[in-house]
Amino acid sequence: MLYQIIPLEMGSLVQRYIFKKQNKEIKCGTVWKLGSITTTIKPKFISRYQAQVGICIGDIPGAEISKTYDGEKVIYFSETVDEDEQDELTDIFYGKSKKYSGEYTHAFQDLGWKEMGENTYIFGELEIKEINDEPEQYK
Repeated sequence: MLYQIIPLEMGSLVQRYIFKKQNKEIKCGTVWKLGSITTTIKPKFISRYQAQVGICIGDIPGAEISKTYDGEKVIYFSETVDEDEQDELTDIFYGKSKKYSGEYTHAFQDLGWKEMGENTYIFGELEIKEINDEPEQYK
């Protein structure tokens, strides 16, 4: 059996990276308008699930991102990152930098930022559907 976990609110599936450098922090990633998670293991987290907090996809046994639609990149800085540095990092993140090309994760690390982790979260009200993973037989 395959189980599909679907957030019922748009923007409730988020992939987030955290980078740190000294007393500075960057949180960035992608927020998907729509998406779903699948797992072959019956979800048991729902009894203790809190919609306003959500759950990390890595904490759902066997879970994988199934589909995502209309992703939007977002970036946030701690108050300790000065404005000029924010501008440079924002340009790198959105691929607009003339000095840096390629993946922003690599450019950030080249600039001394340490990646503290990457996680995908789902939050808000959820629907869990059981999907028969064998094709239906039509007569």
